[in-house]
Amino acid sequence: AVALNPDNGDAIGLLAVIAVTQRRGDEALELGRRAVATSPSSAAAGIALSYAQQANFDLEGARETLRRTLEDNPDDGLVWARLAEIELSLGYRDRALEAAERAQETTPDLSLANIILGFARLAQIDITGAKQAFEAAIARESANPKAWLGLGLARIREGDLAEGRQHIEVAVALTPNDSLLRSYLGKAYFEEKRDALAAEEFDLAKRLDPNDPTPHL
Repeated sequence: AVALNPDNGDAIGLLAVIAVTQRRGDEALELGRRAVATSPSSAAAGIALSYAQQANFDLEGARETLRRTLEDNPDDGLVWARLAEIELSLGYRDRALEAAERAQETTPDLSLANIILGFARLAQIDITGAKQAFEAAIARESANPKAWLGLGLARIREGDLAEGRQHIEVAVALTPNDSLLRSYLGKAYFEEKRDALAAEEFDLAKRLDPNDPTPHL
């Protein structure tokens, strides 16, 4: 696509996201900036650059990119959901909840909007609201592991450790090579005093992503 049209910002943005998933951080950032330069009003280009900036640990830059993207795309639920995700990562729970609610209002069928809304509500200790959001996400996209993880954490927070752990097991089954999911499952097994299973999950998590401190913790 880029060969046919070198100024196709959406296609360049997709290349940036691919580079992010393959952990080619510098290349992802270069592609993300190029995508926005060629298509400054494109929501896809702005989102791609935000992922590249996040992969390079520039959360403030990612937030600023998304805010600029919203100026041209004020009703794009995916951009709002990404902004909510970044705000939550930065620890701004109220801002994250506001952006997540905006995402859900503008694009109620978007699974990511409901997932981020669920995590934002979970951060506010609104367990009932969080469960509703995660369940809505699962109803729309049942194979999304983040929705199952969120629902599992919500159930654990309200005291149902066994069911919460089962939901996290579903998340791991959907994405078995995700280090962070393995760490959360290991923590659930640890809370159930199943130390051998917990140790297996932590060891797997460390092998899957040696740079993630979570399983070591």
